[in-house]
Amino acid sequence: MNNSEHAFDPFLISLYTQKFKDIAVQSKNDAINIRYLFYQLNQSGNNQQLMSKAYDFLIQGLRHAEHIKSSFFIKDFDVKKLAEIKAASIEPLPEHLLTSNNELECVKQTSAILLTQPCWLQNISLAACSKTAIGVRMMSIYLHLTGKEQGGSYLQETHRSLLLTTGTGIPSLHSVSYSQQAEIIPEMLGLACIQLAFARFPRVFFPEILGFSLAYCQMPSLIEICFPKHQLPSLFFETRKQRLDEQISPLLKCITDYLDCFPQHKRALWFRIQNGFCLYQQQIQDCRERFLLSVEKPISPHQAIARLFQKKAMAAIGHHQNIQLQGVSLDHWFAGMPTNNMEFLQALKQSGYVNREKPLESPLLALFDIKGPMFGVVNKSELEIIKNWLQEGLNETPVSITQDSEKIEPYILPSLRFQPTKNYEKLSNRELYYYLVNADLFPDVLPVACAKASKWLRLCTFFNSPPFKHYSHKQFGAYIKTIYQQEMSAYQPLQGQPKISREAYIWGLEQLAPMILIDGCWIQHSQDLQNINSEISEILFSIYCDEVGNGQLEKNHPYIFQQLLKSLSIDLPPVDSEDFIKHQRFIDSAFDLPVYMLALSSFSVEFLPELLGLNMAIELSGLGRGYMRLVDEWNYWGIDPAIAKVHISIDNYASGHTFLAKKAIQLYMDDILQCTGDREVLNRHWRRIYSGYASLRFVGTRFRLGLPVSYLINKFRYKDVS
Repeated sequence: MNNSEHAFDPFLISLYTQKFKDIAVQSKNDAINIRYLFYQLNQSGNNQQLMSKAYDFLIQGLRHAEHIKSSFFIKDFDVKKLAEIKAASIEPLPEHLLTSNNELECVKQTSAILLTQPCWLQNISLAACSKTAIGVRMMSIYLHLTGKEQGGSYLQETHRSLLLTTGTGIPSLHSVSYSQQAEIIPEMLGLACIQLAFARFPRVFFPEILGFSLAYCQMPSLIEICFPKHQLPSLFFETRKQRLDEQISPLLKCITDYLDCFPQHKRALWFRIQNGFCLYQQQIQDCRERFLLSVEKPISPHQAIARLFQKKAMAAIGHHQNIQLQGVSLDHWFAGMPTNNMEFLQALKQSGYVNREKPLESPLLALFDIKGPMFGVVNKSELEIIKNWLQEGLNETPVSITQDSEKIEPYILPSLRFQPTKNYEKLSNRELYYYLVNADLFPDVLPVACAKASKWLRLCTFFNSPPFKHYSHKQFGAYIKTIYQQEMSAYQPLQGQPKISREAYIWGLEQLAPMILIDGCWIQHSQDLQNINSEISEILFSIYCDEVGNGQLEKNHPYIFQQLLKSLSIDLPPVDSEDFIKHQRFIDSAFDLPVYMLALSSFSVEFLPELLGLNMAIELSGLGRGYMRLVDEWNYWGIDPAIAKVHISIDNYASGHTFLAKKAIQLYMDDILQCTGDREVLNRHWRRIYSGYASLRFVGTRFRLGLPVSYLINKFRYKDVS
């Protein structure tokens, strides 16, 4: 095995993932409700309880794919045969079903799939593997697939454009109302769930993700499969095909290199890669078959209006106590849905609200006119459902809606938790570092991480008061500008020999390794913020991409620092290994800041204001006399200053990370003020942001004070030995 790819070692990962299997067993008798799972997978924040369901769902899908392997399956790996893996063609819909209405329905049904692609790659370059060649290459593939390498989300924008131009509208996938729509085909949500679930296990299911990604890049969208002669805008399909085609070759190269890294596991990994490929293809096939059934046998006017009333019932209860139908209040009717939908519609037919002779002149429709008491309650398409029922459904034999749709269970989290495999509370920061770097493999450490971050922040708040109590953009901007100007004016070019020796610098660089080798880790989960504030999420993710090189190894900050260490003959174990924390030359306090950063990163939603403040402090610290003096003195001692130079450049005040960090805070504060309109609430959030800002220096105090003392002790120790 190549030590640089230690983070992807399948043998070690398989040992760690027994906890996922154990907890999945606890819930094996609980049926997985697709709508419930989809809703939860779209929620922001850290959710341990969901991990077991997501893991179990993926295992079920992979086992199903394994049993129905297609003819493309190749037993023995051969580089030449790799390119032979092709997705099997899937037949379009029958000719008589190729209508414009069915085409638009397909766009609507596939919204959840399109808007979550290719989310399974968004966490592929976490701190543990951000500087590995495989991690960097897969990050590059993700950035190019999405268009984020150009600072945007081009593919996602074309997805949204397709939905808007077809009149479908962009759904809020994270809202409970979307997943509760009975008309959305469960298989469509199922594929979206698989895509979202893979994102939570970037290393556990890495081989399957490789195969899944290859199938995704090779196959047309479900819309193109069902409607090969579609009349929809071509921009989306052309952009999609171009971006996916461009990434097939890099993906094949990544698969080959991955298998070469682990020759002893090659056969098993090859099997898993192909299984992931088969999973995607089978899911698309299942979606096509289910969509075919839905358009061959569309729901009746009765079923459609029953679903509409069920959808509106919750909001309607409480507004219709004095309105009766067959002696029963409408509130009572609505409360009994969907069980009583047959009786309700029969009563409605027989009431004065329906004109059987002239259905379109029914008083029911007048309720929704601009002068009616229920104007705005239904939209245009929903009004058409009512009209269709009045015209075609009055003589239809009612069928209970509970017989033709999936029952939606209450959205309550299961009471499952990962049982801690260790007493993490008693571990030192040095020991915790290993588990937090590998938090995707040790989710049971997260409660302790949250508690530790909270404790540090409480202490920091107690010892650090904000420079001003009442927040305004003007005061905040002036404060940051003053700090920047003071730092810049304090810089003086080096005159003569540095006060700090070359040996001391080398010692210090070694002590910085636990932090710099995971540079950017504090915002590694910034895409969790997409449903909270998409603009802030994009800003933080763009900063993280810069930290890890935007898919280019030579620009990856941890890699640049690793090369510096090697040039100084400092050879360290892989950062994600237990051997790393056992490295005897590290001082204990070298793990304080990185543990804090890792802990905060796992709860980016819960600690968002503190995270924004910490990010501001980190980016601002890269400017001014500190790094500029390092460049001068390292040049003097013949130490490569590349890692310092890259921070001076990329963190720049005008348009770099410092500028973006300030912008993210201003956006956050605008959002708070707009949502609450309360200045006191705004000031409370400012105090939280400042606590995060001050925490960089506060948490690093022990390291900062202990570093020179430890160096002297170490120096005399080795001197005595020699």
